[in-house]
Amino acid sequence: MKKRQPFFNFSWEIFLIAGNLRLTIIVIPPISSYIMQSFDLDQTKIGLLTSIPLICFGLLSVLAPLVIRKLGSYRTMITALGILIIANFFRVLSAPWLFVGSFFTGAAITILNILTPTVIVERAPKHANVLNGLYTATLNLWAAGIGYLAAPLAKQIGWQAVVQLTSILPIITLAGWFLIKNKTSNNDLEKNTVSNQQNIKLIEIINHPKIWLLAIFMGLQSFIYYGLIARLPSILNHLKLSLLATGSLFALFQFIGIPISYIIPRISAGKNAFKWVLGGLFVGYVSGLSLLNLKSPTLPVITIAIIALGLTTAAIFSLALGLITTLSDSAREISVIGGVVQSLGYLLACISPTLLGKLNSSFGNWNLPITLLLSLSIITILVGWLFLRENTFTN
Repeated sequence: MKKRQPFFNFSWEIFLIAGNLRLTIIVIPPISSYIMQSFDLDQTKIGLLTSIPLICFGLLSVLAPLVIRKLGSYRTMITALGILIIANFFRVLSAPWLFVGSFFTGAAITILNILTPTVIVERAPKHANVLNGLYTATLNLWAAGIGYLAAPLAKQIGWQAVVQLTSILPIITLAGWFLIKNKTSNNDLEKNTVSNQQNIKLIEIINHPKIWLLAIFMGLQSFIYYGLIARLPSILNHLKLSLLATGSLFALFQFIGIPISYIIPRISAGKNAFKWVLGGLFVGYVSGLSLLNLKSPTLPVITIAIIALGLTTAAIFSLALGLITTLSDSAREISVIGGVVQSLGYLLACISPTLLGKLNSSFGNWNLPITLLLSLSIITILVGWLFLRENTFTN
C-alpha cells in the first residue's frame, strides 16, 4: 500500500523559516512614525534601527558556520528561533530595549540566513533549486503581508502589539521544526557530503575571486533593497501620496516579486540564461529608479516604478542566493561560502538606510539618494557580468 504523505513536510517548514527572515525587519519601516513619536527618535536613529540587523548580518555571518558546526543544524535552528521569540517580544519596552532587542533579532536572523541554504542541501539536495525558489518567493510573500498590514494594525492596536505579534511566527516555526526532526543526522551529513573536506579553511574560500565578486554582488543588491525597504514609505509620502496609497504600494513592492523569486533559480543555471537575466535586471533597475526620481510623477507612473523595482529586487536577491549553491555541492562548504559572501555583502548594505536618511536630511529631498541607488544598480550589473566570466556553473 502506498505510504500516505504527511500534511506538514520540509517544504512547509521552509515556508515558515522564510517568514522569520523578513518579518521582524519589514515590520519597522511602515510603523516608524509611531516609534519616532513614542521614543522621540529622529530619521537617523530610525535608519540605524533598520541597519542593526544588517550590521549583524555583516559582522556575524562569518561566525554562523562555526555555530552550526558546533551545535548541528537541528539544535542551531532551535537556538536561533528561541532568541528571535524572546528578543522580538521584549524590544518594544523602551528605546534602549528597542535597539538591544533589534541586535538580538538580527543575530538570530543572521544564523537562520546561513542555516537555511545549508539545511536545504543537507535534507533535500536533489530539490535544492526548487526549495531555494520557494524560500526566496515566500520571503517576499511574508514581507508583503506585514508591509501592508503593519500601519493599519498599529493604528488599531498600537505599534508595540504589532511588533510583539511577529513573535508568533517563530513559535509556529519552532513547533514545525520538532515535527520534521531526525530526517538527516549530523553524522550522516559528515559522512555523505564532506568526507573529502573535513577541514574547510576560511583562507582558501576567500582567496577565490568569484567569492569576492559574489560578495560585492550580494552587498550592492542588498544596499539597494534595504535602502528601498527603509526609505520607500518616506519617499512615497514625500510624493504626497496618502497613507493608504503608500501602504498599498509598499505591499505591492514586496508582493509583485513573489512569482519571479520562485522562477529565477530554475532558469539562471546556465551562462546564456544568466546573461538574459542580468539584462532584464539592468532594465528593471534603471527604469524603476528613473521613474521614481521624476520631479512630479503621477500615481500610474509611480506604480510602474514600484512594479519594476519590486520585480528587480526580488529577482536579483533570489539570483544572488542561488549563486551561492553553484559554488559547491557540500552542505558544510556552502555554509562557509554563504557566511563569507553574506558577511562581506551585508557589511556594505548596512550603511544604506542611515546614509540615505542623512542625504535626505542634508538636501531636503530624495533625488540624490535615488540617484545614488541608480548609480549603484548599474555597478551591480557590471559586477554580475564579471562573476559570469569567472564562474563555470558546473555544480
